[in-house]
Amino acid sequence: MESALRMIAVLALGLTLLVLQSVVLGLVSLHPFSPNLVLPVVLFLGVSPEVPLVRGALVAFGLGYVLDVFAGNRMSLETFVCVATFMSARGAGLRLFLRSPSYQIVLTFVVSLLAGGTTLALRAIFTPPSPFPVGRALGTAILLGASSLATALCAPLVFALVQRIELRLGTRRETSEA
Repeated sequence: MESALRMIAVLALGLTLLVLQSVVLGLVSLHPFSPNLVLPVVLFLGVSPEVPLVRGALVAFGLGYVLDVFAGNRMSLETFVCVATFMSARGAGLRLFLRSPSYQIVLTFVVSLLAGGTTLALRAIFTPPSPFPVGRALGTAILLGASSLATALCAPLVFALVQRIELRLGTRRETSEA
């Protein structure tokens, strides 16, 4: 029961972050610096030792699906990238990165670059080929770096929100068992 409540609460947080992100980006143009606020949630679930594998994978799948719906993707691209990010973070066992905000920022920046590169590579594979002008490569790299930087700077706040959900719903179970 407590695991289902945590799952629902984290999914609700992810949905709230996506709505907040789309409202803010609708009001203020942050074009190259638009963050992916779902990625730090998925990353936290991957590096947190308290999150079971199945629950984390299901939440990553749900958040990726919602991100696909918000972005209008037909291919379920973000769903795949979110689940792959969760599984990679879980497999790497990066528990150290929960310790301080500077580690969280660095880890999120690196993972965001990798996730963005994966998304671009998958789009190149699964969409019809189009001409790729030479000048666009630099623009794409700048866009990817700026978005990763914005995501990384938002990561400590998102990590704190997810950790708060995990702790509050976890302590409720411990006090009811005592």
